[in-house]
Amino acid sequence: MKKLKYNIIALLFVAFTSCNDWLAVEPETSVDESKLFATEQGFKDAIAGVYVHMASESLYGEEMTFGFLDVLAQQYDYETMGTPFHKYYKDRDYDYADASVKKRIATIWNEMYSAISEINNILKWLDVNGNVLPEASYHRIKGECLLTRAYLHYDLLRLFAPNVKVSPDAKGIPYVTIFGVEPTEPLSVSQTIQLALEDIAEAKVELANDPILSTAPYQFTNKIESDRYVARANYYAADALSARIYLDMGDYPHAVSAAESVIHSGKFNLLNVGKSINVNPDSLDILFSDEHIFSLRNTRIRTYSEELHLAKRTETSSSGASLPLPSNISEIYAGNNDDIRFSTWVEVGTNYLLKYNREIKRFYPKQTLIRLSEMYLILAEAQLKTNNNKALETLNILRRTRITNPATQDIPVLSENEIVNEMRREFIGEGQLFFLFKRLNRAIPNILQDVAPGNAVFVFPIPDSEKEYGL
Repeated sequence: MKKLKYNIIALLFVAFTSCNDWLAVEPETSVDESKLFATEQGFKDAIAGVYVHMASESLYGEEMTFGFLDVLAQQYDYETMGTPFHKYYKDRDYDYADASVKKRIATIWNEMYSAISEINNILKWLDVNGNVLPEASYHRIKGECLLTRAYLHYDLLRLFAPNVKVSPDAKGIPYVTIFGVEPTEPLSVSQTIQLALEDIAEAKVELANDPILSTAPYQFTNKIESDRYVARANYYAADALSARIYLDMGDYPHAVSAAESVIHSGKFNLLNVGKSINVNPDSLDILFSDEHIFSLRNTRIRTYSEELHLAKRTETSSSGASLPLPSNISEIYAGNNDDIRFSTWVEVGTNYLLKYNREIKRFYPKQTLIRLSEMYLILAEAQLKTNNNKALETLNILRRTRITNPATQDIPVLSENEIVNEMRREFIGEGQLFFLFKRLNRAIPNILQDVAPGNAVFVFPIPDSEKEYGL
């Protein structure tokens, strides 16, 4: 009988079940599929395992967020990486032909499709044995699977295919919906996006009774309770992902509609500085958890960040692991010390990213995939593109929750440059800036010399192992 390999951490993951539920499992790392999917708890363990996989170092736990993708977005001191011993020595120059860079890219491809395979296996067993689940659990798990499958495929498309607005008919990626080992032929970029949107639409139907619809996660004092609703794919994450996709497509009316749906839902709340930042250190909410729409719990994220960003010092040397932010980081934040993002996320003097390095006591360490602030930024950009006079106020609403000095909160005139600047301040350490520059086909700012936009920078090569199958 086939086996599924599950790391024991997946069995300890508590994204949406009580601790007691998670103790009712055998202490095995290899479980028969037929046994795993014989109970409701087994299905819950399986989808939790997908989230743990996504939070791994090679995916959103590092490389797809504050690691590889932020290096490509030139978010770090370029010259610091100028030694052959540095992890990102070749990556900083987009040397996708280098063996080490090719390996990193291939790992992302393989791990993303591995997670997709796990999702498709759950969907297969829902068809085979879904009757062991209460109806509510069946629909919720299926909805989570479909939405997460769309999320993963869309990020793969953003990495391995051209910009949809520029080349909608170019080769996209395989959109895999069946569990198995047979190769899946790639579709065009626009066809791939259409399948992602179809998965999202079906996910919303399955999540029509998602518990998040009857509560507001940000209102919980106990943030572990909040995680039951947002540390997983959910109904509003479907609209949020749709807003992201429609903005990339240049479909601004639909981007506005999807972003407004999330903003006006009342389920999430922009940062309240008094309640989250100006507090006892034990209660500091450095990751702005009330804004999380979809995030991944990850006990290892602080370790990943410290190993990447901080210098490893001994009595005689300091290693090449140190990865400070660029020397002009203060200019990026307009020299505004009243900007909470600057004062809490950037270490003065060293320019180290502190977003994931601080000890978090009240809040579970997490990696955000989609936040409420992104919905405001998407809305402002889409409104600007459609000459909507609400765009300036939309951006200023966001700024008022970030900047404590009323004299410097509002900007008087809105432009695309202003929105891009705000995104550079907001998404530091989250992997979204590489996609921003690709979507707008803009040069990537670098303190030495800006990086010219183009497919040579923005499109990853398909791994050699896949080319053997003609993909």
